[in-house]
Order: sequence, then structure tokens, then C-alpha cells
Amino acid sequence: MSGRLTGKNTVITGAGAGLGFAIAQLFGREAARVSMVDRDGDRVDQAAAELCREGIDAVAFHADVADADSVGKAFGEIIGRYEGAIHVLVNNAGMAEFGSVEETSFGLWQRIMAVNVTGIYLCAQAALPHMKKQGGSIVNMASIAGLIGIPGMAAYCASKGAVIALTRQMAADYTGGGIRVNCLCPGRVAGTELDREIMQRDTERETKAKIAKYPIGRFGRPGEIAQAALFLASDDASFVSGAAFCVDGAMTAV
Repeated sequence: MSGRLTGKNTVITGAGAGLGFAIAQLFGREAARVSMVDRDGDRVDQAAAELCREGIDAVAFHADVADADSVGKAFGEIIGRYEGAIHVLVNNAGMAEFGSVEETSFGLWQRIMAVNVTGIYLCAQAALPHMKKQGGSIVNMASIAGLIGIPGMAAYCASKGAVIALTRQMAADYTGGGIRVNCLCPGRVAGTELDREIMQRDTERETKAKIAKYPIGRFGRPGEIAQAALFLASDDASFVSGAAFCVDGAMTAV
């Protein structure tokens, strides 16, 4: 690896598995110090231990990003670890459930919004005062679901549209102060929890039909999304802020 994040103190939420773990691993391999935040304490402890065995400077923190007290406690510990300097925040934690507007209960709607949108707000609010000291990069995890309508995913689509709008607003507020704010809009990514849930629901024919919507001929891989996050987090993207960066094999281009 090239050490593109050498000396950078990074925070990744939802880092215990899936995209979050892939991002944490890649950032660590690029010489970043990694703070891994996840609601599942056992899972993130094991994930951090795995990265440490690889020689990565990784520490696990337990937090529910939708809970202000939980976020405050975790970020207090992270800020202490980093002596007040946070360079990169990746707001990856999220959840997805299925249902049209009629099928989605109010409680489920609230929970999806709390995790996917309020979680970004709370973590950014905790990190920004410390990022202002030296500048930095925030990468929010949106989705192509924030750009197009996906049948049966009302709350998820709404939440990811809100992430894109919040990203652009934050870029307007903070880019002039040296903090770049962007979001990633992945297509379907194989091997994630959401992908496994969809696989359980879909027939082989339905899966093939969905793959056919991707001109590249397949779904994405976690490592490919991690590479895009690395670009936005690193100085290679020094002129990029306010972007909704699609990583979707041209799915939204056709």
C-alpha cells in the first residue's frame, strides 16, 4: 500500500462487518489510525482484534449512532485517544428494511431515519469541532436508493435521499473551513447483510434480472466501495466536496 492516510486519525461507524469493516481494513493498510464504532460490541471487538493481528492500529468502540448519549460517550473516548485531532469520519452505520409506505410502521420509519440520518448528524456534530483544528474529510454512506425509487423500500430510499441532501448542506457550511464533505452512493454490494437478506427473498430468476440492470454485469464488492471511500477521505480528492459519488457499475446511468 502507498500510505495515503499516513498520520490520519480516522473514525468509521458500522465498522464491525460488511462495508464498514472493509473500509476500516483498507484505511489501516494505508497507515491510518482506526477507531471502529459499532452497536454490536462483540462483533466490533472481534473485528478490531482481527485488524490488530494484521498490524493495523485499530481500537473498537461500542455505540448506537442513533442515541446522543451513546455517541457522546464513544466520541469522548475517541477524542481522548486522538488527543483532540480527528482527520477523517466515515458515517457508514445504517440499516435497511423492506416495505411500502402503507407497509412500514411508524416505529420502523423512525428507527431507520434515526440510524441512517440522525446518526450522521450526531457523529458529525461530535467530530466537527475537532476537525476544524486542522481540516479533514467526512464521508457519508448514501446509496443509489437516494437517487432512484426502489420498490418496497420507502423508508430506506427516503433516508438515503436525506443523506445526500445533508451532505451537500454540510459541504456548503464547512468546505471553506478546510473540511470536505462527500457521500458515496453504492449500488447493490454482494456479501453485505442487505445483500444476504435480498438473496433470501429473491428467486434465482429475480436475482438474474437485477444483475441485468447493471451494465457492468455484476453487483459490487465491499473492497470496491472501500476504495472509493479511500479516495474521498484522502488528499487525492482535495478538490472534491459536496459530491454524491456513485459506485454502481453504471446502474444509474441507463
